[in-house]
Amino acid sequence: MGGLAALAGTAAVPLVLALSLAGHVRSRDLAGALRAQGALPSRLAPTVASLAVAAEVAVLAVLLLSLGLRRTDLTRGALAAAALLFAAYAAYAAFVTHRAGTRRVPCGCGGDLSTPMSAWVVARSAGLAVLALGGALAAPPALTGGTAAGVVAGAALGVLLWILPRAMSVPERSVG
Repeated sequence: MGGLAALAGTAAVPLVLALSLAGHVRSRDLAGALRAQGALPSRLAPTVASLAVAAEVAVLAVLLLSLGLRRTDLTRGALAAAALLFAAYAAYAAFVTHRAGTRRVPCGCGGDLSTPMSAWVVARSAGLAVLALGGALAAPPALTGGTAAGVVAGAALGVLLWILPRAMSVPERSVG
């Protein structure tokens, strides 16, 4: 079971980080979302946004490099760093969600300004932290034909976690 946790985390975490970075490159308005959230002084928003994106770049780069080199020790270290990053995101999202009350503020996650900060953002970040931690603590299984299914499942879980907050913020419409 530990091998499956490692495999799921190793597949989901880099996928979500890559999706996030692609969104930040496309949007370039994380600082605007941070200002709208009002959790930190407005003048710090550009610096904090740059630091968050730089942290994602660093974790993703080390993770991809370690996977390419088949360095389990580096992979586990990068996944531990990702677990800390996602745990910090979950704590921040919980704080902003609580502070905003009924006011709708943008998440800004992955450059997305249309999705509001919500408990679903907290859940996504916490879920990714758990996946990354599972990958950091458990030894990955040997690469065999059977691990392909685990990689696909981990990637699918990553995609589902990525779209969860947006999907849950769209109001339901009746058909017919």
